[in-house]
Amino acid sequence: MRFSYATVSWLVTVSAASALINTDYVRAADLGAIPQTVRYSRHVRPILDAHCVECHHGWFPDGGLRLDSLDGIRKGGNSGPAIVPGFPDKGWLMHTLTRAKPRRLQMPPEGKPLSPQQVELIAHWIRQGAK
Repeated sequence: MRFSYATVSWLVTVSAASALINTDYVRAADLGAIPQTVRYSRHVRPILDAHCVECHHGWFPDGGLRLDSLDGIRKGGNSGPAIVPGFPDKGWLMHTLTRAKPRRLQMPPEGKPLSPQQVELIAHWIRQGAK
């Protein structure tokens, strides 16, 4: 199939315009698409539900930390704040998801760990104020 110069030009222009219009995503070098505005209910909660809530919910959550609600995350647990809005490196949540540490502090302790994309998405949400 052959395309004329005008057709190729038009396709390039439409592609560029569509990329400019879709500002919901910011490309991180090797992390894929990260939403520019990360929302708890749409982006963060599904990750926590899949990897964390099994142990961090109910009346007696592990470490006193409930991750099944935004209020529980903001309140924190026995070790202190789970998050500090605006500062991903200051709360325990990111510490347990990202740093090299003894196995007892790695989260989740069993099963598949969060992907780098999921960890970055949560960090981005915290940087934005964790709303």
